[in-house]
Amino acid sequence: MKKVVWIFVNIIAFGIPYIYARNKAKKSLTISNTELQVSNKVDIDVEELINTLGGKRNIVDTSTTISTLKINVRDNSTLTKEKFDKFKITGFLKNTNQVILVFGDNAQAINEKLIKKL
Repeated sequence: MKKVVWIFVNIIAFGIPYIYARNKAKKSLTISNTELQVSNKVDIDVEELINTLGGKRNIVDTSTTISTLKINVRDNSTLTKEKFDKFKITGFLKNTNQVILVFGDNAQAINEKLIKKL
């Protein structure tokens, strides 16, 4: 009789929580994230960014991806990575007439503020 009680206690103590945890894990695996999480926080001075890019007259067009801000400029000869370090960028690339700045998940918010200032 003691053996039957011992088995019953083990099933209650370990079996029921195991089944509950397994079912909860299965449910969490089926949940999918359909919405992209981006930050709306703009922690840089957009006017200072425009001045660093050579002013409003030097900026032709801007576009953005999730983490990068792509700025087409008329003249990029004076633009260097050191000038953009004060904006806490994580990446810098300079093409023929384009500057690509990697800001992170707030690049879209920075682009919206930049477009409003232009």
